[in-house]
Amino acid sequence: MPRIPLAVWRTLRIVFALTLLSLLIVKVGHAKPLERLAAARPMFILFALAVVILDGMIRAWNWAQLIRAMHFDSRVRYGKVLSIYWACSFLGQFVPSTVGTDALRAIMASRKIGGHASAHGAAVVMLNAMNLVSGCIAGLACALWMALTARNQGVRPLATVLFAGAITAAALGYWLLRSQRGLLLWALRRMHGRWRKLRRGLRRFMHRLLVFERYGVPVTPVLAVALVTQMTRASMYGLVGLAVGVILPFPAWLALVPAYSLSGLIPYSVSGYGGDQAAVVYILTGFGAPGAGALAFALIVPLMTVTFNLLGGFNLLFGTVDGPTRIPARPGRQIGEE
Repeated sequence: MPRIPLAVWRTLRIVFALTLLSLLIVKVGHAKPLERLAAARPMFILFALAVVILDGMIRAWNWAQLIRAMHFDSRVRYGKVLSIYWACSFLGQFVPSTVGTDALRAIMASRKIGGHASAHGAAVVMLNAMNLVSGCIAGLACALWMALTARNQGVRPLATVLFAGAITAAALGYWLLRSQRGLLLWALRRMHGRWRKLRRGLRRFMHRLLVFERYGVPVTPVLAVALVTQMTRASMYGLVGLAVGVILPFPAWLALVPAYSLSGLIPYSVSGYGGDQAAVVYILTGFGAPGAGALAFALIVPLMTVTFNLLGGFNLLFGTVDGPTRIPARPGRQIGEE
């Protein structure tokens, strides 16, 4: 069967995202969202941008404490980790997905801090998983709270199911990695053809995903900071909502955080536009928000992330992360090696 070129897939994705966004605009109506955007209050947008920057700095700090705990460099400066995080956020604007951004962070961290890129990749994946799981736990708590206190408004049942499913999938996946390694190795041995070349790398990567057991990393500090980032992201959503006249209780914005993250895992948007807007409008209207305000909100939020990412270009412009840094390791063994 002939393979479809990557350029064709990208074109189809762009067309699909634009089609979804167009259908949503037609359904909601273009006049009212435009009125909301025109009347948006810039002060709240600026506050939201400041919170986005704070959110990114906190996420980088969580990454730094994980790097120290994994002994890549126990004295690594937070400023170095932040510069890597931010520079890769900028470079990630030019790769197809967030997976590419995570790969850039792992490679650059390996060059600048030391250790294997796959070990850094495992750390980044685990941080993302912790952020998603903590968000889904908070989302379920908000769903319960709103079900008990709000009438005819609350978290959509589909979103609640997705939150529970994501937590279950993460727990099951970690249990398989930790307790059923033989089963996973058997599955890897069943890989044939062009996939066979990936078996060795995947085997090592799966082992390195056990960062908490393998490196003795305490879970509580990492999870606590992940929960804080859910609060900062929800605060940013609330500020953008105030800018376009969408006023909801804080638990509603907190529940939107994991819903937005789960939506981002589906490749039906381009640079944050497409299916993500449909998902946001679906969630927010369940809280009682008007469709026009929800759509205006959904159109502004991706710009917050893009602005944060573009600011990372200053790290590259002024050369704060260029060139490799050699970290001394014990003879015969590199840092982070098995």
